[in-house]
Amino acid sequence: MRKLTLLQWIGSSIILIGMILMTILFIKQELVLGLLVGMIPIALLILLIAVNQPFIALLLLFVENYFIMGIQRYIPVSGIGVLTDALFVLVLFSTLLRAVSNRDIEWKTAVNGASILLFVWFVYCLLELANPTAITAAWVSSFRSLTLYPLLTVVFTCLFFRQFKDLKLVVVLWSIFTVVAIGKMQFQKTVGFDQAEHQWLLQGDNMKTHLLASGTRYFSFFTDAGNFGSNMGCAAVVFSIIGFYTKQKGLKILFVVTALAGLYGLFVSGTRGALAVPFAGLVLLTFMSKKTSIMVGLVVVLISTFIFFNYTSIGQSNQYIRRMRSAFDKNEPSLVVRLDNQKRLAQYINQRPFGEGIGLSGVDAKRYDAERLTTNIPNDSWYVKVWVETGIVGLLLYLGIQFAILGRGIWLVLYRLKDRQLKGYLSALLCGMFGMMVSSYGNAIWGQYPTCILMAMSQAFIFLSPVYDKELASIKTIKP
Repeated sequence: MRKLTLLQWIGSSIILIGMILMTILFIKQELVLGLLVGMIPIALLILLIAVNQPFIALLLLFVENYFIMGIQRYIPVSGIGVLTDALFVLVLFSTLLRAVSNRDIEWKTAVNGASILLFVWFVYCLLELANPTAITAAWVSSFRSLTLYPLLTVVFTCLFFRQFKDLKLVVVLWSIFTVVAIGKMQFQKTVGFDQAEHQWLLQGDNMKTHLLASGTRYFSFFTDAGNFGSNMGCAAVVFSIIGFYTKQKGLKILFVVTALAGLYGLFVSGTRGALAVPFAGLVLLTFMSKKTSIMVGLVVVLISTFIFFNYTSIGQSNQYIRRMRSAFDKNEPSLVVRLDNQKRLAQYINQRPFGEGIGLSGVDAKRYDAERLTTNIPNDSWYVKVWVETGIVGLLLYLGIQFAILGRGIWLVLYRLKDRQLKGYLSALLCGMFGMMVSSYGNAIWGQYPTCILMAMSQAFIFLSPVYDKELASIKTIKP
């Protein structure tokens, strides 16, 4: 009989203890508490495995990143975002432990164009601490999503997702999570908001921005309807392209269904700015398509869609089409207000080339200084946030980095990569990422959950694609 390892003994003991406690609580009719207690040993077991396997720890971070905001509504613990910090620490600890014990961590694989450029941005944001108008507490609150999370995500992804099957696993998980998000949104639409969601709507301006006279905007378990709609638009772009290039019938069906569900979620979210995601994604796909028939087809789709929304009143009785159509109205009141706000900010920030200080923009920053102009005007845009907080110098540096990474990916698809399926996957990620970049002008989504880590992983996959291409080429060579 094979002897159990120490890890197996510990894992078995944890599960046994959990089952005993859960049984006792069930007998006492404490069903909910019993389920929660039963989950603790399972979570501890997963944690134990993750400590020994950095790959699992990184996947755990990916899963948590997608659901954390939904969890926060049901577990109203202050600062639950620290869980993400803890998981990044777990991945780092697991990596260092693996490096010491197995000595098989190839650190040089994490050094590439994306990690170098994001490290430059990291250093710039670090130096923003010396900004005379900066506040350390505000800097700490915004620094992570602005630069630390993307940099660490790219580094860890390049270290542990080095096979094409790893990219496929992430894509499949992303697809499943999207379907789950759509399911939650549909539950909100047909059954209604639950108690936790009602409580969330009562906070701040959430009710004012989601329960409109024109109809309800649904948000699933995302931070808000804007973030949800943009992510669903991104999913529609990514999975429609990947579905076209996927060979396995089961996966093809999953991706096509996900793409259609994502498009549906975009419209039901009532987020006008999210329309930019599929529009921009299709524009980039048209540019990267070398086949004339595909380019013509995509141009026809783009022009037809634009004409439908901008020059017709077809479907105007439908609340979702009506709201989406308003995105093409240059005199739309909220757009006018946003542009006026940007003019007011410009007069102030133009005298500060390095910005006001990280974390000191938008009304959420009032808790640090309620008297500043920058904390009394909403951002309404990720790039306005970067511009206000880091100045014109920071904005130009940031945009340069983002477009350099995007440009590298486009060049790889057009001139370097050979494998057709890999080119399809990378094209999908590039189009989705470009769509989110454009949408981030109208909604400050780039640094939010789950967008921040999703986009950082996509950037890492751009620079990993030549590695995947060689791997796939060698597999084809080996096969008879």
